[in-house]
Amino acid sequence: MPIYLDWLAQPSEQDIIDLDKLYHDAPKGWQDEIGQPLNAQWALNCLSQDCKLAMGRFNDKVVCAAWLIKQPEGSAHTYLYRVDKLCVRSITRERGVAKQLMVRLCQWAKENAYDLYVKDPDNGLSGLYELGFVQYEQGWRYIAH
Repeated sequence: MPIYLDWLAQPSEQDIIDLDKLYHDAPKGWQDEIGQPLNAQWALNCLSQDCKLAMGRFNDKVVCAAWLIKQPEGSAHTYLYRVDKLCVRSITRERGVAKQLMVRLCQWAKENAYDLYVKDPDNGLSGLYELGFVQYEQGWRYIAH
């Protein structure tokens, strides 16, 4: 199930529907700041210069997405973007969709010389090593240059 990387900018009606389905399938406990379940409107409200939504598409449908949160200038972080809230539609899980999105994000990061970070407090993301990530603090760092 090959996916391609797309960035949410001007969402279509179908994008809104797909994002609502995606966040309906989000892991239990994923909520916004006031405790409401995540949905497309939440995603649209979160977009800014410092926060991008990377979407994995298959047959023009959004089947997975991850937030890229830009770290503040002058911060102590040694990476530019933190990858957060990677979510995959339940009907496409176990098909390598999340890994494909991460591969596409690494390609994008390398093309732009952006270092990435993925938090992994439970040490469950060791598969990132295959993509060129190295262990860093409580997670994994991709060094693009």
